[in-house]
Amino acid sequence: TEDILKVEGLTAEYSHLRDASIHVRKGEILGVGGLVGAQRTELMEGIFGTRSHTTGKITFHGKELKINRPKDAIDQGVAMLTEDRRQSGIMGVLSIADNISIASLKKYVDGGIMLNSKKIEQLVQDNVQKMNIKTPSSKTLIQSLSGGNQQKVLIGRWLANDPEVLILDEPTRGIDVGAKSEIYKLMTQLAEEGKAIIMISSDMPELLRLSDRVIVMCEGHVTGELDISEATQESIMTYATKREEG
Repeated sequence: TEDILKVEGLTAEYSHLRDASIHVRKGEILGVGGLVGAQRTELMEGIFGTRSHTTGKITFHGKELKINRPKDAIDQGVAMLTEDRRQSGIMGVLSIADNISIASLKKYVDGGIMLNSKKIEQLVQDNVQKMNIKTPSSKTLIQSLSGGNQQKVLIGRWLANDPEVLILDEPTRGIDVGAKSEIYKLMTQLAEEGKAIIMISSDMPELLRLSDRVIVMCEGHVTGELDISEATQESIMTYATKREEG
């Protein structure tokens, strides 16, 4: 299958990320493993444009992309769910409807000015059903939902843009077992629909269960790549502690 997204030699500003290369294919879940400080999030921020990169080339369907800010990535069909739900994900004082539609509002504007609330309500209902979001109504404030339901709303926000590449940073951290398995199911379904998913996870069973392929990072370098058939907790840990010489 073709690579949808290919990153070559990425070095990011204000980080230890050095010369990192990864690629992800259509319909694949690429797991990204490593220990704290491995610079996995920094690599994803470099791809998504929330962190500037000094060197490196990002290609999308074989065409080189200039990504200087998140809007550039979003316009190309790349979405990123951040690790910190509370800080940079949910807008706590806004409703579920606002939180889901905020990244795709262009689609819901009639005549250039008015938001089409019917269409937004439909979007919310579609997401509530597809992801089994437990909420009294679309007007409920997102901060009153459980962590797992908040996370599902955030995934819904990005899916409203129909991205081809979905970057998920620790997608199930701090959420209950029931919501976890629903998010797993959703990720598998999205991959089956042909989306390319990059998932950072520090949860080893999660990496091994969901990934088709795993890349492992240590101190800003990509130190290994494993097909899931050969990936084990031991092999991942070996690469996660493998420092580059020199």
